[in-house]
Amino acid sequence: MNKKVFVSTLTFLFFVTLACGATTTISPTVTLDQSMVETMVAATVQALQFMPQTPSQTSEPQPTPEAVIPSLTPEPAIAPACLPAHPGAQILPLPAGFGAGINTLAVEFFDLNGNPLGNKQTPGMTWMEPNQLHFGGGLGGGIPNIMLVYTSLENGGILKRSEGGVAQYLADAPSLVTLTGAAGNSQIAYSANDSDPNGWISYLYSGDAEAINGATPMLTRAEGDGFVIYPLAVRMYGGIAQGVWYTLSMWGIGNINFAPYNGLYYFDFFAGQTTEFLGFTDRLAGFSPDQTKVAYLPGMGGQPGGPGNSLTIRDLIACQETVIPFNPATNLGGGFVTFSPNNGYLSWLEASGPNNMEAQMRLRVAAINGTILIDSDFPGLSGLAGGEIPTYIEPVGWLANHLLLLELSVPALASPLIVVWAPDPNHLLNPALGANQSAPLADGVFAGFLYP
Repeated sequence: MNKKVFVSTLTFLFFVTLACGATTTISPTVTLDQSMVETMVAATVQALQFMPQTPSQTSEPQPTPEAVIPSLTPEPAIAPACLPAHPGAQILPLPAGFGAGINTLAVEFFDLNGNPLGNKQTPGMTWMEPNQLHFGGGLGGGIPNIMLVYTSLENGGILKRSEGGVAQYLADAPSLVTLTGAAGNSQIAYSANDSDPNGWISYLYSGDAEAINGATPMLTRAEGDGFVIYPLAVRMYGGIAQGVWYTLSMWGIGNINFAPYNGLYYFDFFAGQTTEFLGFTDRLAGFSPDQTKVAYLPGMGGQPGGPGNSLTIRDLIACQETVIPFNPATNLGGGFVTFSPNNGYLSWLEASGPNNMEAQMRLRVAAINGTILIDSDFPGLSGLAGGEIPTYIEPVGWLANHLLLLELSVPALASPLIVVWAPDPNHLLNPALGANQSAPLADGVFAGFLYP
């Protein structure tokens, strides 16, 4: 790992406005010396220590007859505040670290300050992306005992695991679409496709990674409309998998800025049925880690790259909604919404320009009530990368309730840079250094969070 030693700070002034107004950004940058790097790292530790760890019937598609349903007792039902009834918040600890990779040969692991913890070799890995791998197990047993499940195109498509220094075959997975799992747990879910004269047939699989080989699909979708099952998260209660949240994704489409994810659905293992929380005509833009909040574009489903003019944030338990208008310059839509662990903040990207291939992106951060904290194009965020203008920025998740993790691409670096950023001036990374500070943590593509 060629760890960068530079660090930058954004001390520019952001005018905080409501979502209905534009935000002006002034962005001088300051380059810090090594002593300031050490100060900011120490400040990150201090900030994390004081972050509260607040956890924050339409079938589409149908379960297959062969579906294997757990026989254990499901989570007790709670009277719903509104319909459809939500299964309940997924209680998660704050992340304890993260993984990243410069290539597909290994995943490097880091703590919250960017200190390396070790790595796992991933021979045969096809893509270093969070939706193509899963970290099974927490940091309590150490890096060697974490099961890293990942996808490979070997032998027509398989799942592999890297555990205890050895990478092994796990299961056949031809035409795999995406892989996810329960945070810090070996429960996984993935979808795969099969071609058909009338269109794609899509299958959903879920189970413990150790026993997934030979599993039969829990759901099958064969609508012939080009959309396939795309699992988002596994729901756990008392250490037992309860169900899978998923959306529907248009398969094989390109030249768009934001993926066409249509609808939001929950498949209950014990009931053996699917509940619709967002309809097929709504385009999903983000799903909170605790599985209670969703960001979407109403009526934009089935329009790849369709513009839209706002994000709608819905509380799936109370059914309350907040609408956040896009920046006036945005004409090519928005997406990649990430929610903070306590659902206090969200971040996302918006695009503008003559077409999708020539889009100019901007990064926005807001409080959950819609108050805009950050609204800037990429040139206005040069302080995140030591003064260089990033060619791309993606919010990949929140390291803590007030600390946003970004993946940056800049011309001077051969690989992306992962940066921690405190975008809210009311919650500083280091009070001595002012607002809007950032610090580089690692090189490489973000691969996912580690949990205790």
